[in-house]
Amino acid sequence: MLWLCIQFPQLPLEALTRAHRAGDQTPVAVSQGNLIQAANAAARAHNVCAGLTIPTACAYCPPLELLERDRERESQLLQQLAQWGYSFTPVVSPRGGVSDKSGQAPATPGDDTACLFLELSGSLRASGGLAPLLQQLRKELHKMRIQHVMGLGHSPSAAHLLSQLPEHRQWLAETKTPATPQQWRQWISFAPSKLLDCSHTAIAKLYASGIKRVSQLLAIPLSEVGNRFGRGFIDYLARLNGTRPDPVPSYQPPPEFHSELFFSSPLDNSEQLLFPAGRLVRELCRQLQRRQLYSQQLRWVLDYGSRGSQEVNVEISRPQLDPQRLIALTKLQLERVELREPVQALALKCQQLRALEAQSLREDFFDEGSNPHDSYQLIDKLKARLGHQALSGVTLQESYLPEQAWSSADSLSLQSRPRGHQLNPINAPRPSWLLPRPDRVQQRNHKLFYDGELQLLQGPERIDGYWWQHHRHARDYYIARSDQGSLYWVYQDLTSEDWFLHGVYS
Repeated sequence: MLWLCIQFPQLPLEALTRAHRAGDQTPVAVSQGNLIQAANAAARAHNVCAGLTIPTACAYCPPLELLERDRERESQLLQQLAQWGYSFTPVVSPRGGVSDKSGQAPATPGDDTACLFLELSGSLRASGGLAPLLQQLRKELHKMRIQHVMGLGHSPSAAHLLSQLPEHRQWLAETKTPATPQQWRQWISFAPSKLLDCSHTAIAKLYASGIKRVSQLLAIPLSEVGNRFGRGFIDYLARLNGTRPDPVPSYQPPPEFHSELFFSSPLDNSEQLLFPAGRLVRELCRQLQRRQLYSQQLRWVLDYGSRGSQEVNVEISRPQLDPQRLIALTKLQLERVELREPVQALALKCQQLRALEAQSLREDFFDEGSNPHDSYQLIDKLKARLGHQALSGVTLQESYLPEQAWSSADSLSLQSRPRGHQLNPINAPRPSWLLPRPDRVQQRNHKLFYDGELQLLQGPERIDGYWWQHHRHARDYYIARSDQGSLYWVYQDLTSEDWFLHGVYS
């Protein structure tokens, strides 16, 4: 197996500042308690780094903007990255726990670096090899503005260890093929013992014994290592060498998409939301395209913090994975939104993801001669501009009665039925306007009157429905013309022998 470990050393900072525009030179740092946990490039230029106390950091950089660490947002971002990784390989395992296996809090900031494990052996062929796959991963992480370091190994434990080794990272940036088992063992032996994924107490014991390289540790008989460090440490070394299975929890993505951007400086204008919204839409399209899924609704959540939130829904008529069109529809919806408060976070949620089928891409809403993309684009724009309730469609129903042979339907959910269950309209002249309720026609001296005398031109067409029920509908329909030349659709009820007007021809 071939495992890739991607570590995210700046995740506490990126969970709070990923929405910032590129090139923003404001110095920002994340703090927890009285210590700095992470700092951006502008803050590091003023010697602000992890481990400094807040007073010292503010003395180095007076304009420093301090943000309180939010572990919940970090966890959400790590889950988003796991969902992103799942679009490359089905074997994904996020790890956001503390590196210290003793269960104690990390001694220094950065010891609890979150990471993501990806098993790549089944994805190399589809991606064109190891180098193109790693290049694509780095490219998309850069677009998401996620700093990362990578390590490649024959097991998750080995990949995690090697991701901390600068020499291995340099080799990984240049290689085109995976290493051999002998090369893996050489890399692991070369690694300093302080990089081992074990407790600080165990690391201190190793250094006190003069063991500064993993090679020195592996040269000691396992019985002596077990007496000094315990059975769990021996199991870890076996997993590191690949002599024992190294299982990790497998991630299963939910049947939905969820990504969020937090604004350290709240936005008070809907136009300012377009740039971060575009980034979220592009993330969505990249993931759905790889997983061959689509969603018919974009659900935007404007988070006002303690003042609540507001939802903005963008509905899509057909499978759509073009980010530019989705951004355009989002813009139309945001133009209609009046912000109640400054927005502190913007989230994009897509629920009930569906499989993308070739048939759904070919189906046309109007007819075979029109362009389906233009037709659905028009529907989506009208929905976004006028509102969901302003547009509806018509669908056929299994009934011979004219008033029950159709129903109003949400145009967004109109999809062609399976080929074996298609409904075809009756091949008979039907009026353009059907009255909500039939209107009675007067009879005098065997003649029909409705705003003047009616003359029957064509008919009868008998429609006899629901004869197996108590309320039978037996009618003879005719096309009639009035004195003014208007054409009507009239019928005689065969039970009561009364006449009614049911429709008007245009």
